[in-house]
Amino acid sequence: MTNPILNAFPKRDTDYSIWSLAYCQVDIMQDFFGGSGPYSNKGEVHAPMIYTLLVGGEVGGKQHVALVDCGFRNDYWLTRYAFSSWESPTDVLGRVGFKPEDVDTILVTHMHFDHMGNFEAFPNAKLYIQLDEYTGWSNAVCAAHQHETEEERAWIFSSFDPQDLIRASQGVADGRIQFVRGDEEILPGVIARLAKDSHTFGSQWFEVHTRNGPFAMAGDAVYWYSNIESMWPPGYHQGNAFNQIKVYREIRELLKQKTDRMIPGHDPQVWLRHSSWTAPSGNQIAEVNLRDNDPSRKPDNAAGKKIYI
Repeated sequence: MTNPILNAFPKRDTDYSIWSLAYCQVDIMQDFFGGSGPYSNKGEVHAPMIYTLLVGGEVGGKQHVALVDCGFRNDYWLTRYAFSSWESPTDVLGRVGFKPEDVDTILVTHMHFDHMGNFEAFPNAKLYIQLDEYTGWSNAVCAAHQHETEEERAWIFSSFDPQDLIRASQGVADGRIQFVRGDEEILPGVIARLAKDSHTFGSQWFEVHTRNGPFAMAGDAVYWYSNIESMWPPGYHQGNAFNQIKVYREIRELLKQKTDRMIPGHDPQVWLRHSSWTAPSGNQIAEVNLRDNDPSRKPDNAAGKKIYI
């Protein structure tokens, strides 16, 4: 049976170039991402921290420069976990010819520190966050302070920075943060899909419609391709694993089971499944899709070959 939500918005003639960009790396146990069971006792993995750049819009209309997530700042998180090779948005976006000032829209999949903590580096961007996500973390912070010790609060703040909530509140007051309420078309051909109580309170993933077909920007609703291909949730999340499986089904249906057309949150397989290259820092770039007449940014591909799945 076809899921009706996937047909809820009118189709537009839209096209986007899509680049997934690693801005940092982390060494972490494989079952954190892949799931207890399939990846238990398999050691560590060197995994990327990713945001994804979308450039395009309605054909013949205004061009948008949007980021799906925006990373975290060069601050205390770098020493809290085994991070390496952190780079600024100026360096990361510059590899495909853009600057932080060019970004007009940030599509926040969820409010974990590594997905929205660096939004102030993009001075001209409005952020789109699910209202359920914002209110969920507001309530969680209040509840956390009912605990007596730092140890009792540790899991709540294991991936969430209360300072981000303070800065986000200022963003709301300044009009930089726009709340999404369920499924909405944010930009032409870019549709937010609420994944309520899955990875977090109000995670969302994004459909991106191009002339080469739809793509899905999953954020941490799907850490790794193996989650969605094996229907096996990860070892770490702050939501409901059964709701995550529901999200996997929705994405698979949108993509007609072509899961390579999805960009997960932290999978090194992104670089193997798409045309990619590695910067001297060790951070990778994947050229996922090129809109009509947009040349490749890949250094060894000066001919501008169109790349898509």
